[in-house]
Amino acid sequence: MKYLFSESTVTYICQCLMSSVIDLLRSIRFGSFVSGCMMLVFFSSSTHAQQTFGKVIQPFGSYSYTADDNILRFRDNQRVDNLPDGTIRSAILQKDLFDMSHRFTGGVIFQKEISRQRLSANFNYSRVQFDRFSIMDNNLKNFSGNWNWLIGNQLEGNMGASYTQSLAPFLFQPGIKSIRTELTEYVNAAWRFHPRWKLNGEFTHYDLGIKAPPDVPRLRFLERTENQFEGGVDYVSSRGTVGRNTIGVLFRYIDGNFPFEPSSAFVNNDYNQKEVMARINWDVTSKTSLQVRGGWVERLNASFAQRDFSGFNARGIFQWRPTDKTGLTLSGWRETSARQNLTASFSLNTGVSVIPFWNITEKVRMEGDFSYETRNFGDRITNLTDPDLSNFLGIHNRIRNATVRFVYNPYLGLELSASAYHADLKSDSVFGGFNANGANVNLQYTYGQR
Repeated sequence: MKYLFSESTVTYICQCLMSSVIDLLRSIRFGSFVSGCMMLVFFSSSTHAQQTFGKVIQPFGSYSYTADDNILRFRDNQRVDNLPDGTIRSAILQKDLFDMSHRFTGGVIFQKEISRQRLSANFNYSRVQFDRFSIMDNNLKNFSGNWNWLIGNQLEGNMGASYTQSLAPFLFQPGIKSIRTELTEYVNAAWRFHPRWKLNGEFTHYDLGIKAPPDVPRLRFLERTENQFEGGVDYVSSRGTVGRNTIGVLFRYIDGNFPFEPSSAFVNNDYNQKEVMARINWDVTSKTSLQVRGGWVERLNASFAQRDFSGFNARGIFQWRPTDKTGLTLSGWRETSARQNLTASFSLNTGVSVIPFWNITEKVRMEGDFSYETRNFGDRITNLTDPDLSNFLGIHNRIRNATVRFVYNPYLGLELSASAYHADLKSDSVFGGFNANGANVNLQYTYGQR
């Protein structure tokens, strides 16, 4: 993509800003800052402790049971050459991949308004156990905190952090117990400098860590940090819901760094990405709304020019509520993505999804979630650039998911849901794809929910 300004100047400015903002983030330490504020609010007045519990602080717990005929997403042509004798090896040889899992979760939700400032947080801890493949048992941890701040009538924004420890998805690394930790810190602001115009800015720091099993030590090369800068301007229309109808442009710069490189000295997975996007948020009618974001993306890698990308990215979401009890969300996208795939290379993802719902009664709800997506890596995947994953990452991948869910709320705070789902992958990988069917039952109670 050709720019009218000096690319080297822009890169230099971004690097300077990046260094300054990261130092600021480290000195503030968002997670400690936000949690400290919340504890101060809670303990500042013991006389209101009883009123606080269930209103400001809402504890919750849940239990989830899942049965799946291919719970670890093993491939059709899965090999067992490097697997030790045990349950997993026997299951693959016998083509009996069924298992059941149990997930126990406990946590608290925090919400507090101080004047016009809003503080919120969510902390939860889960224990996941597998009946058959007990080697995959793991603990999940999640914390998020946010301060929605306002100054006057023209300036507002958010500052916060989130931390997640979870089992990495089996989609492209079936049967591998890889624990990932994700830390996200962010600060953003919006300035309504005119009744019809608004300036936006945001900085986000993302840190991905990998704890791989001893027999797959090279998965650590997937660890990365990303620093993202955004800036844009929106025109706010006087039509429709106040402040919701906007048309604007967004500029984004992302700097990605991989501290642990593959064994080859010739590979450097660092990259930078520039985006220029137009975006629209519009309430077309009282029952329909549209969100569109699209524009040009250029991604340059420190090595292997074949992994560079320059082209069009877009995502659109259309929401329709024909009646008070029914609704439909349609989404379509064409995007480059690497983060959730846990690979140093990116894929070009093109897909659609349909999410309908029907409030059958005040207490019973039916939901659906259907999606179709292709993930194409082109010639970006090699044993040199993506060791341990290249065998599973086919050049062309097609993913389909279908879920039907029933939700029952007998009274406030208590939710019982049951779902059935299907997932399949078609791939030109040497190991092929997979086919999986399952069902899930979940019971959750939140004290004080209104």
